[in-house]
Amino acid sequence: MAIAPAVMGAATVEVVDTLIVGSGYAGAVAAYRLANAGRNVVVLERGQRWTVKPAGDTFATARNIDGRASWLGTGVPAPRYTGVLELFAGNGISVYTGAGVGGGSLVNNGITMQPTRNLFTTSFGNLLGYDEMQNCWYPRAQALLGATPIPDDVLNSPWYASARDFQREAVRAGLPIVKPGVLVDWNVVRQEIAGTAVRSTILGDSAFGINSGAKLSVDRTVLAGAEATGRVSVLTLHQVRGITRSGDSYVVTCDLLTEGGDVRGTAQFAARNVFLAAGSVHTTRLLVRAKARGDLPRLNQHVGGQWGNSGDWEYVRIGTQPYPPSTGGPANIGATDYANPYNPVTLLTFPASPSPVEGRGISAAIVTQICPPIGSFSYNAATDAAELNWPAGDPVAIRMANATNDVVGRLNTANPGTELYWSSYAHASHALGGVVLGRATRPDDGGVLGYNGLYVIDSALIPGSTGAVPPSLTVTALADRCVTNALGKGLAGG
Repeated sequence: MAIAPAVMGAATVEVVDTLIVGSGYAGAVAAYRLANAGRNVVVLERGQRWTVKPAGDTFATARNIDGRASWLGTGVPAPRYTGVLELFAGNGISVYTGAGVGGGSLVNNGITMQPTRNLFTTSFGNLLGYDEMQNCWYPRAQALLGATPIPDDVLNSPWYASARDFQREAVRAGLPIVKPGVLVDWNVVRQEIAGTAVRSTILGDSAFGINSGAKLSVDRTVLAGAEATGRVSVLTLHQVRGITRSGDSYVVTCDLLTEGGDVRGTAQFAARNVFLAAGSVHTTRLLVRAKARGDLPRLNQHVGGQWGNSGDWEYVRIGTQPYPPSTGGPANIGATDYANPYNPVTLLTFPASPSPVEGRGISAAIVTQICPPIGSFSYNAATDAAELNWPAGDPVAIRMANATNDVVGRLNTANPGTELYWSSYAHASHALGGVVLGRATRPDDGGVLGYNGLYVIDSALIPGSTGAVPPSLTVTALADRCVTNALGKGLAGG
């Protein structure tokens, strides 16, 4: 696909038809829909492409951590490198984000869950209609992603004893069990169990990628389908740092990175249609900075507001069955407590690290909740960057802590000998909001108010939570909705 050079002012700019920033869930869907509608698309991705190799050594593991695990040395003790997982430090909270072709789908547990009507409405209010999502966009997202629940034969294998134990413990506590869709090819997991594929999923790998190829990350599914059209070019190690308006186009400026994370140069691209899909944190930071610097001065007052973290809490319980902890991944069995007296919650168990207490088993889970969007981003002129602010002492955060402690307390009461060892919300896994649908953007297509041809289509659109379930399905569905509606109205230059 040709990219035409042009000259704007003193800088040489590559002129492209349609530009997408980010290659995760939202970016992949956008590329797929746009390419199939006949648009030529360039996708800018700050990270690398991680192709699963037959040798089974593409990704780092928790047993062998190196620079591949970490974006520029954040989050884990590893050398500076353009690895797959970033820990972005905010004020009052830090957030995990993915880096690489496939974005967050490379590093998350790949859980897809549709929220209930009531909890969806609690999260979105009147910003988005549940019937529309349930009847159209959720089924389309499920079809694109291909997530399926853990099969019984896999769950009943010795490798998944920890998941079965959690299921029994939850039933004793009166908690309904859920088997969510998981972005995993279970046939590959069966091969791992049989010893004919590299053992990775069954060893608990997920956070840094799965070396067997079992993970159905979007670079291998939706984005691969987009690239197969011949209309999509994905440019890696292109870290976007600025966007401005020039004539009837947007000019996007990138730092060109080496694999070690050093800046080796810059590049600029011009497009009449730009779709921002860099995730809640980085899409919002880009726009907050552009507004403060006067690059996009018509952005409204809602840009940077209504941020939340899906109510993320993690906990570790000890005193459970002493099975080996590094088995049975990724997260695959859950339980719900929607009548919790403090806040509706979903628990998703996942393989834990070795037990902190010798001789006692360990069980860990992430808890997602309803999270009012009380966080925000602000511009720091001294660093020329947008910062995330989360009021950790707010009653909202305290209520989420109480909800987690309440459900864990009931688990422990129903399973004598178990106890809470640790819980925290300091590291969020599901950043949501910052450029919210119907507030900073048009409600139908994510078009940024004040700027025709500029769209936000990712998790930045979602105000804080997605109905007490992980957000990947809603993010995918909402991106599909926005891009499809934008195409229906006609893109600039179309």
